[in-house]
Amino acid sequence: MSTFGIIAAVPGNVEKAAKENVRREIIRNIVCPEFVTANTEANDVKALISVDENGSVNVFEITSTNAELKNYVANTLKGMKIQNTIPTEKFVLVVKFRVA
Repeated sequence: MSTFGIIAAVPGNVEKAAKENVRREIIRNIVCPEFVTANTEANDVKALISVDENGSVNVFEITSTNAELKNYVANTLKGMKIQNTIPTEKFVLVVKFRVA
């Protein structure tokens, strides 16, 4: 069974706010790659991640129908440092790449 099929309760408002801050920072720092040329659901990437106390992003699982995009996001997240130093529990990050 995929981890994405499991919904976990979020403990408290602090954890929820921390996850939202992390999500926003990640989305701001992932650039749409040039190989994305069309607006389709194939350009959506789901990643099960957490952030530790040092701001390092931990990737547990990542899925996308676009293998090139999946690898791009995995490599970008693994090298990313988040300014938010509040550690988060695992949560699902959805990145939808769209061209203007």
